[in-house]
Amino acid sequence: MSDNESMETKPTIQTLLERITQLGDNLQGQFNSVQADVSSIKSDIGSVKSDFNSVKSDLGLVKSDLGSVKSDLGSVRSDVIALRNEFQLFRGEMEIRIDRVEGMTNQTRAEMLNLRADFREWKDLLNPSEA
Repeated sequence: MSDNESMETKPTIQTLLERITQLGDNLQGQFNSVQADVSSIKSDIGSVKSDFNSVKSDLGLVKSDLGSVKSDLGSVRSDVIALRNEFQLFRGEMEIRIDRVEGMTNQTRAEMLNLRADFREWKDLLNPSEA
């Protein structure tokens, strides 16, 4: 081999500085990209935080609504119990009235049977020959 071939070309200081500058620029670009990604993540975290607070607020409203529903159900239950009790009283009164009507009907029927028997007796007394 000749001396020219065995000699390597050494970079100049200018070339080294340019390469260092390129590496610095590349590193700065990557750093800026990472900063942008971090900012985006921070923004997303803020959005998630906001959404979480909104959900938390909505859950509070749902809890309040459930309390109202529970209260309303208690009120409806009380009303149904009161209506049932009122119906039981009404039913008892109606049974008493029906029993009285039945008694009066039986009494009237008995009186009618007595009248029919009295009529037959009277008829027999007036017409002894037909008997």
